[in-house]
Amino acid sequence: MAMNISKKPLVFCLLLAAIIASACSGMNHSDRPATTTWWLNAYGEAAVVPSPDSRVKVDVAVTVVPGLDTHRILTLADNAEMNKYAAARWADSLPELTASLVSRSLEATGRFAVVSRAKGVEECDLLLEVQEFYARLDSAGRTTGVQVGMQGRYLCDRQEPVLIRLRASKPVHEERMSVIVAAFQRAMDEIMKDLIGII
Repeated sequence: MAMNISKKPLVFCLLLAAIIASACSGMNHSDRPATTTWWLNAYGEAAVVPSPDSRVKVDVAVTVVPGLDTHRILTLADNAEMNKYAAARWADSLPELTASLVSRSLEATGRFAVVSRAKGVEECDLLLEVQEFYARLDSAGRTTGVQVGMQGRYLCDRQEPVLIRLRASKPVHEERMSVIVAAFQRAMDEIMKDLIGII
């Protein structure tokens, strides 16, 4: 009888240790997929940069319409329902992401130097509003393509403002995130090429 009493604390300790170990492993492992962060490259190859004095100084300001101000990769269904891809996000929220892409693409041409209004040296203003930046879904919820659209104005000195309307759609033939992001990259490259041609 004394032997049975001495084993009870040992059994209790072993059970408690097993419960704690299983609880800890539950915190370290999840059935939910890890969130993947995706990056977009600026358009164009690095050009031979001319003298800083010959580059047009431009201040870039980018805003987005309501609903697009997020770091999530958005979808838009046929019935106008907006949603997002699970476990996928951009490297930054959309206003910062697109402002960086525009600025780096302009500088890559060698024609522009992007400056901050706070420095007081800008000669031109590029004002853009992102109105479309999402993947299109069909009625079955499959991704069919991506759509990117921007509008804005380019103002230089006392010249007449240049009105800007940019739009690009790219098809998607595989339901894989890497393929969808590659379509966004192609759409942004087209948008940036058109923008550089306008200004």
